[in-house]
Order: sequence, then C-alpha cells, then structure tokens
Amino acid sequence: TLYEEAMCCSTGVCGPDPDDELVEVSAALDQLEDAFDELEVNRANMQHNIDQFLETQRIYDRVQEDGPSILPITVVDDEIVAEGEYLSYDELTAAIDGNAAPQEV
Repeated sequence: TLYEEAMCCSTGVCGPDPDDELVEVSAALDQLEDAFDELEVNRANMQHNIDQFLETQRIYDRVQEDGPSILPITVVDDEIVAEGEYLSYDELTAAIDGNAAPQEV
C-alpha cells in the first residue's frame, strides 16, 4: 500500500503536465501487479481515501506526528519500508516478501 499526500486525482498523473516521478511510480506499480501473481497494490491518497488513513492507526499516527511531509509511506506486508520518498520498481521488488513469486514472462 502506498499512502500519499492529497493530489488532484487518485494517482497524481493527470492534467497537462503530470509530475514525472508520479508517472514513474504509477508505471512501477502496474509492472509489479503484472509480475507478481498474489500481489495486491493499493494507493491511498489523503484527499480521495482519507478513511484508509484514519483506519490505519500506525499511518495515522505517523502523519499526526510528522505532518504530511512524511508522505509517501510505502507498506509491504504490514511493514513500513519507506517514508518520505517514492521507491523505484527495483526497490519495490526488493521490498516484497519472498512469499510472492514473480510470474514467468
């Protein structure tokens, strides 16, 4: 799950000039879903998915303590693996639990 600050749309990849970093992370998440059979990828945007922030105590507490500058927060298998930065595809792949096996291409 990727917890993100408030953006104009759920991915931040909208409008005439989307942020390149958000385009890259969207592509990386799509690649992960294609590469791993059992992987469930979720994005929680503060503006569009505030309930997910409020219902996840650990994330809520981190944002309350440090403010939205702590975002994005990346969680893999209920463990926070990154705060304050987006991970690349390779970093995300490395963070995924060994229980998920990549599909053969």
